[in-house]
Amino acid sequence: MPVSARATAKIAVYVELIEENLKVELQRVHDDRDSVHERMSQLLELRNNVRSLQEQKQRSLKTMVNLGCDFYVQAHVPDTQWIYVSVGLGFCPQMTLSEAETFCTEREAVLAASAEALTERAAMLKARIKLVMGAINELMQQECTVR
Repeated sequence: MPVSARATAKIAVYVELIEENLKVELQRVHDDRDSVHERMSQLLELRNNVRSLQEQKQRSLKTMVNLGCDFYVQAHVPDTQWIYVSVGLGFCPQMTLSEAETFCTEREAVLAASAEALTERAAMLKARIKLVMGAINELMQQECTVR
């Protein structure tokens, strides 16, 4: 096999590694991280609403509830001492406002750690892509100097 054919074959393998493995994995990691950030923003909104209820000491509340597809209906909450919080896996336990605020704070810490791990994974994948791109560049330079 001539040198150029071997180099071309190696370059093709490296390009395939980048396009079909590393970039796909990087996109998945970015999507996962975006999902974690979305959940963090929902928890922040819940925590702010809980604090608002605690500060205003409201016993009842009138609000608009989204039923889906941006279809809102008016709702009346007669007692704001207890709320239901979705904790995952379809479970929504009833919590006091202080319990809900504590839950939000603790869950945010867990999600922040998860987001940080995903950010580190994305950085590692970007470094691998750059490393493989460098290997491709080196192969091409060796090919040019051989000729």
